[in-house]
Amino acid sequence: MSQTRKAVIFFLSFFIALVLVSLLFQIISPLIANMDQGTIFNIISPLFTTIGLLLFILLQALIRYMFYKKLLTSDVSLVSANITKFGLKERLLPYTILMFIHLPAFLGQIVLNYTFIIRILMIIGSIIIIELLLRITNQNTRVYLRNNDILITGFDGRSEIPFGVSININNDSGFYRYKDIENYKVLPNHIELKIVNGYGKITFIANEEMTKQATELMKEKEVPVRE
Repeated sequence: MSQTRKAVIFFLSFFIALVLVSLLFQIISPLIANMDQGTIFNIISPLFTTIGLLLFILLQALIRYMFYKKLLTSDVSLVSANITKFGLKERLLPYTILMFIHLPAFLGQIVLNYTFIIRILMIIGSIIIIELLLRITNQNTRVYLRNNDILITGFDGRSEIPFGVSININNDSGFYRYKDIENYKVLPNHIELKIVNGYGKITFIANEEMTKQATELMKEKEVPVRE
């Protein structure tokens, strides 16, 4: 995906999430005005930060989807397929942020009081929501091999930082030119396209007929095969 588009989607999602969380805080601020500082620090603050993280992930997925859904009608799709399942790298960023949000609860002496239990429940709830978003992403994101480029689009609930930080996430939503593909390899039940300069891979599920179509297209576009 274009780094410029990544940056636009990232900052747009971030600022909308920030505004929504700020509005929510303003709405409930009269309810927490008389709470003690310990409760605000241990429950309210991490709760709003967690809500902000989940809103950001959701907004990034929705805005990314709107950006690239329109491109589906701009060219003819010759082959389309579901992406392969996610690995650890796709979960790394949101869980790292989640860890930093709730890390203070695990520093020093652990007291099994109600605030600690609430923090644990927040972590468990966040993990469930993130995993649900990733499951939806896996089921709804598709690879489209088209006449002039390769498009990956769908409800993509993965998070990314658009500042040249690459952790080689596979099937990153966006469009790619065929000259961006270094080589391809046919594997059992799926095909793997390696992107140039180590920017990850495009991997999609393919049966025998789809493998034949994709292979012919790669030959036509002069993408070399990797043995």
